[in-house]
Amino acid sequence: MPELTIPLCHHLSKECPFSIDDTILDFGCAKGYIVHALRLLGYKAWGVDISEYAVSQAPKEVNGYVQLIEPYTPFPQHRYNWIICKDILEHIPYERIDDQLSILADSCNDLIAMVPLGDGEKYNIPAYEKDVTHIIREDLEWWNDKFTSNGFSVDV
Repeated sequence: MPELTIPLCHHLSKECPFSIDDTILDFGCAKGYIVHALRLLGYKAWGVDISEYAVSQAPKEVNGYVQLIEPYTPFPQHRYNWIICKDILEHIPYERIDDQLSILADSCNDLIAMVPLGDGEKYNIPAYEKDVTHIIREDLEWWNDKFTSNGFSVDV
């Protein structure tokens, strides 16, 4: 929701040590609302998504900053200071999550990941079950192990 995105990005900019010169990638950016909000706040932000429809619906203000990519491929600019993964990693099949996390680890200094948590079978918040494209329903320990085994240090 666009009206929630600027407050989210403002909060991220206050809680994360973003520098105004840092490069930021929104992985799974959909229509590019986070990219737009971060650019309004003065940050160098880009976005990538695998949905041709979503990318085609991005606001004109982010033309050239949001682009379509093939799944499990390196990113256009090979290195970013930050990558944001908001509500995207739970959509990746179990057998491909290590591949994706490895690409992310090779592409950034720091990663911000927001994922719904579960118990391996169902989400802690039942509303997340309504999205039929959600696949991974694991707990915080599982995610921490995945990030750590793919080269990230975890700070919760």
